This record gives sequence, C-alpha cells and structure tokens, in this order.
Amino acid sequence: MRIVSLLFILFLTLSASPEAAKELGYYSDYNVALSVAKKENKSVMLVVVTSYCPWCRKFERKTLGSSSITPLIKSTYVPVIVDRNKDAAAFPQKFQTPRIPTVFFIDPTDGIAYWESIGYLNKKEFSEALNDAQKLFEKRQKQ
Repeated sequence: MRIVSLLFILFLTLSASPEAAKELGYYSDYNVALSVAKKENKSVMLVVVTSYCPWCRKFERKTLGSSSITPLIKSTYVPVIVDRNKDAAAFPQKFQTPRIPTVFFIDPTDGIAYWESIGYLNKKEFSEALNDAQKLFEKRQKQ
C-alpha cells in the first residue's frame, strides 16, 4: 500500500503547472500574459495551483481542459497558470494564496483582481464564473 501511495504522490508532483500550461496553451509567466492582455484588451485569468494538490489536477484536466470551456477562455481571457510553490517569482506576491486552486481575473490596466474563484469548480460552475467575470470586466471598462 505504501508503494501505491508513493507512486501516486510522485505522479501528482510530476504533473504540475508547467506541463498543464503547455498542454492547455496557457502562459506560465504572469508578466508576459499581462503584456498580451494589455495589447488585446482582455483580462488575465491567473490560475494558482500547487504540484501536490489533487483538486488542482482535477480542475486542470476536467474543467480547464474541457472542450466546452477552452474556447470560452481563449476568446475572452489571457490565461496563465502558475505553481504557488515553484513559480512564486513568476507572479505578484498579492496573488499568493493559501487556497488552491484559485483563479484570479485581473484587469490589465491596473493589475487589480476584480473577481476570484476559489476551489475546484466543474465545467458548468466555471462557465458561470467566466461569464460573471467577463460582465464585471466590461462594466469596469465603461467606467
């Protein structure tokens, strides 16, 4: 039983955010994503995970990797995914959170997170969060 547990932990460690960023087509550097978001007038969608979090892996695979969610994200946001423990220098300290997974929706003009999603969300729940965040972003743009 210990061997199975150790193999499971090893698998979780090896399937962390850099691989997820590559597989999903997300940025892994917040500053690059912020620059692109400014040019494209889109929000940054910052996903903060850790390598040891099984809920993060489930969120990456089942929700973010879903064929119904991916087009919504790519058309509306500039997505970036970071590992809170490994990539701490790759994103601002103010987005270091003890709760994972956490998704911050960030206005590129001022770097302020205007919407936050905490914990695992399934496709339906996350689709609603994406729509709510976009409405808030549009409202901010009109002000």
